[in-house]
Amino acid sequence: MSIEQVKSEIRRFLGDKDRLALCLRGRWGVGKTHTWETLLAEEFKNNNAYPSRYAYVSLFGLESLGDVRRSLFENTVESAAFKTVKPFEATTSSVSERLSHFASKWRAGAGIIRGIPVIADYSGLAEKAGFLDVRDQIVCFDDLERMSEHLALKDVLGLISLLKEKKRCKVVLLLNSEALEGQDADDFKEQLEKIIDINLMFSPTAQEAAEIAIRDNAALHSKWVGEYAAKLGISNIRTIFKLLRIADRLEEILNGYDERILRQSIHSACLYGFALYQPGDAPPIEYITEERSYAFFSGDKDERTPEEIQWSELLRAYEYRNADAFDIAIFDGIRSGLYDVVRIKREADVLFQQLSLSDQDAAFSKVWDIYHESFDDNTVEFATKLKKAILEYAAAISPRNLSASIGTLKSLGYGEDVDTLIQGYIEKRNDGKEFWSGDPFMPTFHVEDPDVAAAFAKKAAEFSDDLKLKNVLADIVRNGGWNPGALEFIDKHSADDFYEILKFTKGEELRLVVYGLTYFRRISNADETMRSITEKAISALQRIGRESEINRLRVEKFGITL
Repeated sequence: MSIEQVKSEIRRFLGDKDRLALCLRGRWGVGKTHTWETLLAEEFKNNNAYPSRYAYVSLFGLESLGDVRRSLFENTVESAAFKTVKPFEATTSSVSERLSHFASKWRAGAGIIRGIPVIADYSGLAEKAGFLDVRDQIVCFDDLERMSEHLALKDVLGLISLLKEKKRCKVVLLLNSEALEGQDADDFKEQLEKIIDINLMFSPTAQEAAEIAIRDNAALHSKWVGEYAAKLGISNIRTIFKLLRIADRLEEILNGYDERILRQSIHSACLYGFALYQPGDAPPIEYITEERSYAFFSGDKDERTPEEIQWSELLRAYEYRNADAFDIAIFDGIRSGLYDVVRIKREADVLFQQLSLSDQDAAFSKVWDIYHESFDDNTVEFATKLKKAILEYAAAISPRNLSASIGTLKSLGYGEDVDTLIQGYIEKRNDGKEFWSGDPFMPTFHVEDPDVAAAFAKKAAEFSDDLKLKNVLADIVRNGGWNPGALEFIDKHSADDFYEILKFTKGEELRLVVYGLTYFRRISNADETMRSITEKAISALQRIGRESEINRLRVEKFGITL
């Protein structure tokens, strides 16, 4: 039965004049109570619910049948309460005001009858005399499976029968029948057909759960939560509500950033929240946050368990591969409940730089589309736009692509100002000697044009030092990749060398150096060289952390413990 069919049956039940009992069953957190209260409020507002009074009672924490009867009296409200406030408020804040009114009446009445000013035992009055007033109304019992062991299920079911048959009440029972055990489960099955007239199973799909939790007019970031929750198969509405609160917090922190950065944060947050709030249904958080290669998702990794195959398929379909530093900052905030705003924004700035380079690369490729995608006579257009693109998008253009562009301009007869273009490209880049000298670690170098090669060689000659460790580390962080030659170069350095570079590097470069040195910690299939680099890096950072209390705190923010 679809959720719309369930809703239709609930509406029919609310409008029916007969005294019926309805059971709405479903797993914990799927939105039974939320859906019931929403429909109840709508039907009361539209004058389609009958009778006109209502009481909601959670059986959780009630110790006796007397507690249940008293709670019925105390929580009874008139239908008018639903016409002036929001649905959830109708069973919370507005109820307290009405209780005071009812309680005052009962106290006064009892005092007159018994000849005393105020009744001393209000609890007993609410249970006995107050229960006499519970009639001709809709009664909802929730959390049946969570009631006290001192409260017998058969007694509650007997009360439901009494309310229905003798008190002219409609009764609704909300529960997770799967959670009932032992004698309670047997009693429920035995009495179900005798007491319940309408038995509904509430089992929304992930898409339906998202539609229940998220309004049509919700903010864009909330709609992203619905989209991602559906992709992950999250049907627990309480989890979705938690994800919505996380998304609101991230939107507040990242307000003003590129929309793609906010979207990535929410995309990752939904996955992390799923793993934290529903660990039995989601991949383990350790599995999600570990580093994986593309080969892992293509099925090339041997000896994976059936669970790992299922998890990897979920992550592949969700378009999630690895957690970057920005994702880890988001995860740490969700897990601890304390969001490090400075750290999140710092990583968002790095991500923005990467997105900016990606945008520039896409714009440069679009210029080349003029060349590749037609046989039009558009040489002037192509040459003009290519020259402009070389200077405008220099930060995203590889040496190989620059060389090819300069060579093409010469071939087309537009090479008169290539020296100016090459020099402009060089001035717009802030790279070390290894970039200009044809670093063997960079497969994108391959400079063939002689003018480009000569200009690069001249630029490289301006550097007096050989390959710099901090530049190699920074390139790994910026590019998200490395060449085996780069790893060998890093590993040639000792823990003392790492210590020295960490102590004497400042500002933004320090962050890149630390992340570069510790980059391989989260890689599940790290080789011996990666492990060696990591061990020496941790040793150097721990040495720094032991120097002072402030340095201990500094290294801890990078995940280093002493």
